[in-house]
Amino acid sequence: MITHQQMAELYGEGNLVRPSEVEIDRLGLRSVDARVLGETGIPRYSPPFFSALVEGGPAFLEVIDIPLPDGGSHREVIIGGPPGDPGFRFSVDAREGFVTLAQLRGTPRAEVVNRDLEEFVEFLYLIDLHQSRAMGSGDAAGEFEKLSHHLRSLNPISFERPENWWSMALEYVAGEEGEG
Repeated sequence: MITHQQMAELYGEGNLVRPSEVEIDRLGLRSVDARVLGETGIPRYSPPFFSALVEGGPAFLEVIDIPLPDGGSHREVIIGGPPGDPGFRFSVDAREGFVTLAQLRGTPRAEVVNRDLEEFVEFLYLIDLHQSRAMGSGDAAGEFEKLSHHLRSLNPISFERPENWWSMALEYVAGEEGEG
């Protein structure tokens, strides 16, 4: 589990979002996801894959209750989106904890990107840590292989298809390092 101290060392305290306990209670998240959001925090800006600073709606920490045919509802909490792309949002399933990337424009579609918020934050952290260390590293390719292996071992399902979010993210990182 990534700690708040690790996040602050990598991103800086000013680039972390940690809502108040009152705000977190309003969201209705599972306790483990509420703890990650309130204690560990999430990066405000983690280019090129994530930003809590989204353009347009739905906004950061907006709660979306979707009515179900049985009279119940399904709750998603918006946590951000890919930087500069208002057509997509990351959200947390309040009951199950899955983190989903949803396409808002055109034909709506969604992909579960991580099993829970803790795993999502860990993926962002590990990729950003790798990128900060890879600059000037003599063994960027070897370090990338370690990162790729580690992320795939954490959640192999996130990498089942090349068009999955994290598959594309790793491909992007590999391409960036290949150009350097």
